[in-house]
Amino acid sequence: MNKEKARPMEMLVVDDDIKYAEALNREAQNMRIILKHATNLEDAKKIMESRFGNNISGVILDVVCMKERSQKIADNSFIIAASGYFREKAPHLPVVVITGEPDQYTNLKELFKGTLAVYSKGSEEDVMLTFLKEEAGKVDRNKIINQYKDVFETLEKYLGNDAVDELLTCLRMMSNSDSTSIKNSLACLRRLQEKIYIALNRISYKFIPTELVEGEVKVSAIHRHLVEKGITERNKIVDRFAELIYKISCDHGAHTPTKTPKYVPSQYTVQSLTFALLDLILWMKSTADEMGI
Repeated sequence: MNKEKARPMEMLVVDDDIKYAEALNREAQNMRIILKHATNLEDAKKIMESRFGNNISGVILDVVCMKERSQKIADNSFIIAASGYFREKAPHLPVVVITGEPDQYTNLKELFKGTLAVYSKGSEEDVMLTFLKEEAGKVDRNKIINQYKDVFETLEKYLGNDAVDELLTCLRMMSNSDSTSIKNSLACLRRLQEKIYIALNRISYKFIPTELVEGEVKVSAIHRHLVEKGITERNKIVDRFAELIYKISCDHGAHTPTKTPKYVPSQYTVQSLTFALLDLILWMKSTADEMGI
């Protein structure tokens, strides 16, 4: 993977010093890291448990901070409560501790030895951010998203976080040979295909008329419309892939066959359709680009 082309990473800093957090964010942006800031653990939890929580790739904890939003004075017990929360909520994420007190720095280095990296405010921010970026790059979600960077950028722009999470699930599970997993993956691919058509309608009804996505998404009619209007070419890549995704996912994912087919879908079927969907997503981007969107 070309690290220079890797997507910016979002990380969370929990520190009651707003000016310090703002300065740290400016420094982080030079390393393609965007910091979300919480001044207390209560707000940090809300971020982690919101729809933005899945985007967090690393965490920076001040040593002495507030646990509750209503607190006016920083709490010495904050670091134990915060590190415990993140250890339970997001054990896969790199978490570091930063302190502005030299005595705390020495003691915390010993206290968290082997569990949390500890850094000193005012002198080790660049080392800390470099460590976080390297560790965050090892997180499964980031590895997958960076591998398919152009696809996920398109999903985020046009379909949103739910679609991002669905495609991540498909990519993680596409090599699973379990029959239930195969059925679930095919159903997921069908949902994503329908979301692509709904997004194209939002971009412009000229691509896909509103009546074709109102209520039940009328996929077969959408395919005919796209060919008739010259938006896709009959029997070419997009047309063939779109039809395959829809028909196979309907027959083996969304619906239960009335009788067992002579050949049932395998993990390779799922992989083929998953990559076909990636092409469909890139086609959506190129179609939107033609409108200058």
